[in-house]
Amino acid sequence: MTTASEISIVSDGQVTSDVLLLGAAGNSGRLIAAELAARSLSVRLAGRSRGPLEGLARALAASGATTDVRTVDASDAASLADAIAGVRVVLSTIGPFAQQAGPVIDACLAAGVSYVDIANEWAAVRGLLDRDEQARAQAVALVTGAGFGPAATETLVLRLVDHMGAVPSLVRVAAAAEVTRHSDGARQTIQEALSQGVTITYRDGQVVREALGSGATVLTFGGAQRQMLPGPVGDLEAARLASGAANVVAYIADPAAPGSGTGSCTWAEVVAPDGHIAVAELVAGEGVRATAAIAAETARRVLAGAKPGAWTPGRLFGAALVTDATGAQVTVNGQPA
Repeated sequence: MTTASEISIVSDGQVTSDVLLLGAAGNSGRLIAAELAARSLSVRLAGRSRGPLEGLARALAASGATTDVRTVDASDAASLADAIAGVRVVLSTIGPFAQQAGPVIDACLAAGVSYVDIANEWAAVRGLLDRDEQARAQAVALVTGAGFGPAATETLVLRLVDHMGAVPSLVRVAAAAEVTRHSDGARQTIQEALSQGVTITYRDGQVVREALGSGATVLTFGGAQRQMLPGPVGDLEAARLASGAANVVAYIADPAAPGSGTGSCTWAEVVAPDGHIAVAELVAGEGVRATAAIAAETARRVLAGAKPGAWTPGRLFGAALVTDATGAQVTVNGQPA
């Protein structure tokens, strides 16, 4: 049960919160909740089971956070509408996003409430971005990919394209997130992205689907050689939009390969029309914690004022968002940036 000290109540008795956090009791959700509270945002903690949410609320309240608890069935429109009432932005951690995001976005559009998620499936990211016209009509911001993937590769592409001063002929990006714990949601998201057994790239401006494993390569970044393969991930769409390039590939590490350490890194390469190549790398800490910081900072900036429309984080808030949120280190052509 929430108490008056844990929630904010306006004069008409309606409980209000800055952020509705869906999936708050999960691994990512708990970390995002702490990051939101650290930014002095009030948080409505939502999920399927009340007990874990109340435990999280008590822990956050002990640090002075303002919280509210709601159980919600994200597949039920009435339940979602009730949970969204009285909040200013919805932040969703519920994956697989290709399956789960649609009804939540529908509810946000109906309520005129902005939306942020941490999706990294190509279909989910592309699907949200296709709703730009609806978002503008409802005067809300819809933001997808506000996590280590794909925001941390997007920031590198934005920097490289600005450095190059031209639309590249080819963009390649790669991410290797090291995590201390793989959540069920993260596993489901990876499985969803790979479930159709195909990889997706852009070639001459067209979507190309090939058998998963096609185009496998070895890339060196983050101080290590890494076996990578093109993957159907959100980084692909973010890199395409950030660069304007007609040829784009996004690589992922073999999801079955064991991680080592807690350092996460991304890599991007852009090739100019004249053949000139520029490369950038980003090194951050543990991947889920980086995601939590990026998601919370994105939500804070949406609350501070964001252009209506459907966005990736970098296109909405610029290349510095990820480094501002995480303190990640970036190099461009081997030099600190």
